Amino acid sequence: MSRRPEPAVAPRVRGPAIAYGVLLTIGLMAALFPWFPGGSRLAEGRIVDRAIVAPRDVEFESPIRTEEVRRQAAAAVPAVLVLDPSVRDRQAAQFNRVITAIEAERRNTVSASARESGIRAIPGTSLSPAAARTLVSMNDDRLKLLAEQAANALGRTLTGTVGASDLDAARARARTFVSAQLNSEEVAAAAELIAPLIAPTQVADAIRTEALRRDAAANTPPVRVTITEGQVVVREHTELTPAAVEALTQLGIRDGGLEWPTLASTALFAILAGATLPAYLGASRHSMLGSTRRMVVLAFLLLVPALIIKFVLPVVLPDLHRHFFAYAIPVAAAPILAVVFLDLGVAVVLSMILAATAGFVSVYVPGFGAAGDVAQIETARLMLSAGVGSIAGALLAQRAERPQSYALASLAAAAASGVALVSLVLLDPDARREDAVWLAGMVGANGVLTVALTIITFHLVRRRLGVLTRVDLMELSQLNHPLLRRLQDEAPGTFQHSILVGNLAERAAERIGADALLVRVGAYYHDIGKLIAPPFFVENLGEEASPHDNLDPLQSTRVIHQHVTAGMDLARRERLPEGLVRFIPEHHGTRLAAFFYRRAAATNPEVSADVFKYPGPKPQSRETALVMIADASEAAVRASTDRSAERIRTIVEGVIRERVEEGEFDECDLTMRDLRTVADSYVGTLSAVYHPRVEYPEPTRRELASRGGGTARPPRASSAPRPTTRTGSVIVSPGEEDDLISPPMRRRASPPPPRVEPDRPLLGEDDA
Repeated sequence: MSRRPEPAVAPRVRGPAIAYGVLLTIGLMAALFPWFPGGSRLAEGRIVDRAIVAPRDVEFESPIRTEEVRRQAAAAVPAVLVLDPSVRDRQAAQFNRVITAIEAERRNTVSASARESGIRAIPGTSLSPAAARTLVSMNDDRLKLLAEQAANALGRTLTGTVGASDLDAARARARTFVSAQLNSEEVAAAAELIAPLIAPTQVADAIRTEALRRDAAANTPPVRVTITEGQVVVREHTELTPAAVEALTQLGIRDGGLEWPTLASTALFAILAGATLPAYLGASRHSMLGSTRRMVVLAFLLLVPALIIKFVLPVVLPDLHRHFFAYAIPVAAAPILAVVFLDLGVAVVLSMILAATAGFVSVYVPGFGAAGDVAQIETARLMLSAGVGSIAGALLAQRAERPQSYALASLAAAAASGVALVSLVLLDPDARREDAVWLAGMVGANGVLTVALTIITFHLVRRRLGVLTRVDLMELSQLNHPLLRRLQDEAPGTFQHSILVGNLAERAAERIGADALLVRVGAYYHDIGKLIAPPFFVENLGEEASPHDNLDPLQSTRVIHQHVTAGMDLARRERLPEGLVRFIPEHHGTRLAAFFYRRAAATNPEVSADVFKYPGPKPQSRETALVMIADASEAAVRASTDRSAERIRTIVEGVIRERVEEGEFDECDLTMRDLRTVADSYVGTLSAVYHPRVEYPEPTRRELASRGGGTARPPRASSAPRPTTRTGSVIVSPGEEDDLISPPMRRRASPPPPRVEPDRPLLGEDDA
């Protein structure tokens, strides 16, 4: 077989991988965009629910604290006071208005008590009942004398300097200025009249005071703040002051606002994470790059967990109370589902990306660094637990064949995550005994959530998106499936051929790293189209005459080709997954039905070969290509009368070479190395299937006698006894010939092959 150059990444793979990477990057940037609901968590006036300690040493000049200190220094400068002469005149005028109001109330003809109440209600007065009674009962001359004495005392008191703190002393001094001509009740009434009118006679000089205060503020040096690592910056359940917010900013503790460094780092991380999966898929030339549905599933399994991580971690981190809520997030559900819907390699890469996402988000969430060393330990714990748990779950789910197995894988992922957590908690100097209870609770919650998400998503997604899972394949591989039972009953030769093709292709798939289970199940159903007319295919014909004897080559070709189109219709009618339906047309590709074409060309050399070709397409995956080779190889070997190992190798390599030359493998990812491995595998398996048998000698008289329970007649003379077969010194008895066969007997033919046309080339039973 000639070798063709194998590009590292085919152009038809590189294009979808790049486009997919761009879309994933955009999706991750949107999912991880540094915006959090509720605004800033570290804004002025907000109450913090946990203490914030300094993650590092820092020293800075504080404009906020400097302004506060300078404001205090300015406020400490007393006001410059000057005498205001207008105060005495203003208060004297107010006194005259009060006396006029009292005289008016005295002239009231109502009762004395009513007059007393009216006097006490005069604005600007604060008279006791006794003083009001005195003012009502005295005559007009005494009232006039009281008014003169009170006005004199008020004027003398307000002539001097009266400060705001001297009012009580000034009122006491004013009482001494009242003449002794008044009795004690009248003196008391006069004192109560002027007491509210005694006011400070000094006012602040605003210009001089402001100048002094500016000088005091200017002479106050700036305040420098020194914060050491581990120092409590904001205490628990306290309100954030402007100075506290300033300190948090200097410490680099983010407040959840949109800052260009955060945006830039998020964009870079999204590019790296978004390119990792497509790079892996492109480098491995993964088949899912040709499946839009599977690419959508993978994007869903990456973006949804990233979005959950982004919005949950800011709520539960930093974990100063050591409740470990962050570890209840069921991150492992996504890699487990990736194994179910895709494969293990994709799941492992996805696990690493999600672990890195958890670590990245824990660094840039609002308030990161507020816990000091605790935040750094938290990031390490998150990445380790998410990575270990996800990979453990993916490894266990790889061979899951029942939905219950996914539940066990989810619980194992939670357990592995818990072990990873414990390994770091034991190194934590702040570890406490209560941690064991919280850890156990969160690991249990993680397991329950992972099981629920895995099972629910599995049942919702696999049918809606048509994703073929191992569970589906295991169900379809059961030989009691209705289609396979029909093959057994209506086309037994096709059934046996399909089983053997499945065994051949499965073994080869394991050796080249293809999906062995998919290959085997696809082989089981690749020929179900033959159910439409089983006798038209040689393996189901038996000893009857071939119906093709009465048909011209073109009619026969149409019947043969129909098993492809009818098989696809039947498969879809029975709701077989599209991943299996592809095996029906692709195992023939666009090859020529050579037997009938050659018969037609014998009578008409100008006949077109195109009408004798299968509709295709060519194999699009390694799995369908393996079934193509196995189908033709098994049929050709079975049709051959020489089944020696050398002849089988010649047949298998001829089948592969023929399809390589025809370009049937141009659209799948089989390499020349793969084809060599496949050839060796098929030769070994077919040699084991068509191994020679031992021919037994005639039974002895003693055997015959023991069977009949009495004397048995010896064999007739014409039946010459056959010699006992030996291998070395071992006598081969019935049932042992499969294990012990001497070299001379290996070329003995097994039971005669099915009837074929004498002039028919070794092309496989699908041609007739």
